[in-house]
Amino acid sequence: MKLDPLPLPDMITAPRTDAVYNCHAYLTKVPVSAIQPFIEAFTKPGEVIADSFADSGMTGIAAAMAGRRARLSDISVLGQHIATGYLTDVSESDLRRAAEGVVQIAKAALGQLYQTRRGSDGAIVEMIRTVWSFTYVCPACNGELVYYKHLQRGGTVAPDKCPHCRAPFVRRTWRSKSDVPVQVVVRNAAGRLVDQDVGEADLATIAEASADPRLHEIPSLQIDQSREMFSRSGLGKRGLTETARFFSPRNAIALLELWRAIHGVEDARLCKKLAFAFTAILPRASRRYQWSAQRPLNAQNQTYYISPVYYEWSVFELFDRKVEAAIRAAADVFGPTPLFRRRNTDDVTYTIASADDLHHLADASVDYVFTDLPFGSNIFYSDMNLFHEAWLGDVTDHAREAVMHTTGGKKVGAAERYEALLRGAFAEAFRVLRPGRYLSVVFGNSDGRIWGLVQRAIRDAGFRSVPVHVAILDKGQRSVKGLNSGSEGVVTVDLVMTLQKPAEVDAGDHSGDHPRMATRDLIGHVLANLSVECTINPSHIYAAILRDAIHNQQAIDHLHLSDVLIALRNEGYEIDHKTGLLTAGRTAEVSLAAE
Repeated sequence: MKLDPLPLPDMITAPRTDAVYNCHAYLTKVPVSAIQPFIEAFTKPGEVIADSFADSGMTGIAAAMAGRRARLSDISVLGQHIATGYLTDVSESDLRRAAEGVVQIAKAALGQLYQTRRGSDGAIVEMIRTVWSFTYVCPACNGELVYYKHLQRGGTVAPDKCPHCRAPFVRRTWRSKSDVPVQVVVRNAAGRLVDQDVGEADLATIAEASADPRLHEIPSLQIDQSREMFSRSGLGKRGLTETARFFSPRNAIALLELWRAIHGVEDARLCKKLAFAFTAILPRASRRYQWSAQRPLNAQNQTYYISPVYYEWSVFELFDRKVEAAIRAAADVFGPTPLFRRRNTDDVTYTIASADDLHHLADASVDYVFTDLPFGSNIFYSDMNLFHEAWLGDVTDHAREAVMHTTGGKKVGAAERYEALLRGAFAEAFRVLRPGRYLSVVFGNSDGRIWGLVQRAIRDAGFRSVPVHVAILDKGQRSVKGLNSGSEGVVTVDLVMTLQKPAEVDAGDHSGDHPRMATRDLIGHVLANLSVECTINPSHIYAAILRDAIHNQQAIDHLHLSDVLIALRNEGYEIDHKTGLLTAGRTAEVSLAAE
């Protein structure tokens, strides 16, 4: 069947705010709404879509929603768990009833560990959340500084001196002591949330939990020095070498009892959906849930960072909310009718397999490939997945992970291993794809060397060297680090390159190395044609330069985001460091006005 692709825009905006995206966290997900236009453009209903870096299964969800079949694969145990959880269909009433049942069982097993005494009337009530603070020891006088109690300007500015001897406070050099609880949140008689100071009842239950023998039964995995995130997150300094240590004793026991109750549910589909909701709450149920004076800052999914002030949030409160979030996501995924539900989601499979060895797929068996490449040296998925996989009882084989180590012994030859795996992945994508059909690749990186590596690997696999389409993908909300793209060299948008497999295998376009244009000329060509609408932030302009160079088959391995930042400053553009957005200085305003 001849396929005439539908037109696609050059800029695709898909904010990460929908119910499906926010239901369960996973690193670098592509929103379903960003995948759907490509599926509709390059496939027909009933055709097969493959994703060999499937992560948490967004391609499969998008395929099911569009009436297509999907063959997902990845090395990620957690990714498979999340994807199958999304695609497990149960009725709302059954899920709510089952959730209420397992919470009741877990609460009974937990006992009084979440109980506290309400300050207003002395009533025994459940703790909703407790705020904890780091404690530091002054090297000058050995006095203690409870971080939370010495925050300034309404809790928005860090302490600056020792409260005892007035010596300057320096977090990196001050020794830390045991964390302490500082505030408790409960419901008052009217049901409203109120803060109160930590009391004797709180200290008693915390001490009881700390001595509970069930702590030895908490599922846990080691995060040792062989893991990149061990050094990046400074885990050794705080003794955080096992995943179980990220949970307070009370929350660890509550999680254990809830996990046991979930696995006592006889209905396999309900058990799977409840386990999906359970793993979704783990970061917030841990000490990684960051406190702030204005509102909670969530947990950073890409690091094991624990802020100096953090939450111990009731596991049951978090679980109840996540069950409702799963119900909202299911309404988007499955649609309104039972026919739709059964027809689509039952034909999405997820196989644990490395992208360079798709043994489960036959030659020329796939109509379209859509995949989101791992981000080189930026993110280490398998290291972060340990946090969840400790509970799942299976672990991702990180030896096959497409990443580039920057520390330790694995740093040697990291780029070569990364390139070899990507080359194998593109070769496999080429093999399983039907002749004349298309591959769309999502990728973002600030380093031109990595872009050049990807560019060469795609070409050498046999795909036509000139993409049929290159789009800029803007996922909307950016991380705190992403907001500093003007100062830290962090890319906040991706490119989606779509390439065609020749109709005949020997008709590939292998033209050798791409010609190299001077960095100044690559940048200058795009800057000279900028419109006001394009000057959003440095990442958009960097992506536009890459897109232009890829379309023109220019080598891009020498182009770095930092080169673009320098060029923009030289052209008179300024960067707002609070928003990461560009503003046109006087020189740039004159240039734009002349267009």
